[in-house]
Amino acid sequence: MAQKDAPLAIAAGKTAVSFEPASDRLRVERPGGEWAWDGAYKPFFLTAAGERVPFGAAREKTFFSRETSLGPELVCRYADFPGAGEISFETRFWLEEITGALHLEWLPLAGAGRLSRVLWPGPMAFGEPRPDWQTVLPLRQGLLIPNGWETPVGRLPFDGRFGTADAYLPWFGQLREGNGYLLLCDTPADAGYTLDQREKTTRVGVWLDASLGALTPRRFRYLFFENCTYNELCRAYRQIVREEGRLVTLREKAVRLPAIRTLAGCSFLHKSVKTHVDPESRFFDPKNPGKNDHLTPFSAHAAHVRALTAAGAGPLYVHVDGWAQAGYDNCHPDADTVCREAGGPEGLLELMAAVHEGGGLLGLHDQYRDFYRHAPSYDPELACRNPDGTLPGHAMWAGGPQNYLCTTQAERFLRRNLERLARQGVRPDCSYLDVFTCNEGDECANPRHRMTRADSYRLRAGCFSYLASKGILPSSEEVNDWAAPSQVFCHYAPYEFMMNPPGTPEPGLPVPLFNLVYHDCVIQPWMTEKTPDGGDYLPYALLNGGAPYLERDPAYPNIDGAFGGEEELALAEKIRRCRTAAQLQRRTVFAELIRHEFADGAAVQRTVFANGYEVWIDTARSAWEILRHGVRVSVHGYPVGSDRREAGEAIESLS
Repeated sequence: MAQKDAPLAIAAGKTAVSFEPASDRLRVERPGGEWAWDGAYKPFFLTAAGERVPFGAAREKTFFSRETSLGPELVCRYADFPGAGEISFETRFWLEEITGALHLEWLPLAGAGRLSRVLWPGPMAFGEPRPDWQTVLPLRQGLLIPNGWETPVGRLPFDGRFGTADAYLPWFGQLREGNGYLLLCDTPADAGYTLDQREKTTRVGVWLDASLGALTPRRFRYLFFENCTYNELCRAYRQIVREEGRLVTLREKAVRLPAIRTLAGCSFLHKSVKTHVDPESRFFDPKNPGKNDHLTPFSAHAAHVRALTAAGAGPLYVHVDGWAQAGYDNCHPDADTVCREAGGPEGLLELMAAVHEGGGLLGLHDQYRDFYRHAPSYDPELACRNPDGTLPGHAMWAGGPQNYLCTTQAERFLRRNLERLARQGVRPDCSYLDVFTCNEGDECANPRHRMTRADSYRLRAGCFSYLASKGILPSSEEVNDWAAPSQVFCHYAPYEFMMNPPGTPEPGLPVPLFNLVYHDCVIQPWMTEKTPDGGDYLPYALLNGGAPYLERDPAYPNIDGAFGGEEELALAEKIRRCRTAAQLQRRTVFAELIRHEFADGAAVQRTVFANGYEVWIDTARSAWEILRHGVRVSVHGYPVGSDRREAGEAIESLS
């Protein structure tokens, strides 16, 4: 029966849920204590005109509980908002008896086209400034923020949107004195998280965006834990991915793409051939024309690869930027002709031969999102269109003015370009589809190829699958949950601090959340340089069982973690360091990462892989130790864990 202000309650198993209609506040009672939405939170929505309207402004409200065949449910209906037009919707909370999950649903009933954003579900009360109260954030590889932490996260480039670099995983969580929750977004394409960081504490909420001008149903679920760390949150999510059939491991992918076994154990080399910066680009330098155009022939890169191989650096994965006639980040999606002045197809094939001689693979940079107006194929009818008819775009990158290619067209251009390259005798081992895994999904209101953000993500993954069908290893800039079933490797999947200049205060503790779910599903190369402030990125590569970058030439200065000024190392030293990481990566590439932890302070960290490998690092001393089944197989600096386990022979690299 409908009630006005009396709290409603449901319970199942260990969980009791109550909802207070007067405050729109949710409370959850668990054996580890109560979790409740923050008292200052008031759910609201934004109208298409930008007006902020609280749920509580509804003149018609109905609240009731009911029993279903899957578990008890609370239903909240809101309607008749003064001055907002005909808008009504429901929020639902139901307890799944079998799993113990608390499901949350936001369902439009009328006027969905009048809404642009909803701020719901709310943040949990989390105001105690205690270091054992911790926020688990999927920002890039992962971030752990203890309450009391001095430095806030700051501006998020994608506003916390799931499916972007702000959130490789579609969930976040919080830990409190050993107990925790995970809030999983089951409809992540049009949602993201909010951060409220005040008085050195963190509260995390959720926003929901309209899709093509209308709000559609959105679904979430809370999972609750006792005696847990972020490891248990990741393990629970990995099990969900497995149950949903989305956990596709590299071992499984390698059955279809045996070249994955060649890629495993490679050191990565990132090189560029042709640079041309358009005068309208943000990076154009009128005072230094030489910076706007540059060319390195394929033959020079081939000679360099052979020299590195002779010095013991191989096998190598060589990623080539600017190989097409127009140059790097120019005239996409028309990268279908090999740069003539760099040596043409014959020069590119010579470079590929040099890579293959050393047992490695070659990949070509490609791009099917940035739609340059200077491209021969440019057609505004193929670009993403906003509901108001405008075409989003900018002129930041080297190619100058651009819009966005509708993802419905991406595979068609990819198919065309690969066929044109094949006619020139060029069949790359790998293909790097830039920005797909770090940028938000696109929308398109053109009635010829109408597309939602969810469609865009699905179509991007389809491009990866098309490459795989041709025996080409698919790669992209970063990693993401939606791409993990079809993506083989990436440019990097860094911690957030690696994307800022060395010495920048860190917004939390780096934790490998993505790898705790997907380490054995996507190969990830890591930076290995030593930084000017005495830091060393190589230990993080070892900790994550990742591939090493031997050389990483930045496409743009001071972007993507490329800030220059790193310590110059002798070639033999760089090769030795990379060989250690590459050999460990080869041994752990098919193994699940089952645990990460801090020991003896934040500098000392430990990871454990399912096949018995264990890595200890001390970031303060650039020291590491690698063990297998408790026996040391590699050590550098000093034996980080030597007082905890059996000592073996101390050697500098894996044998």
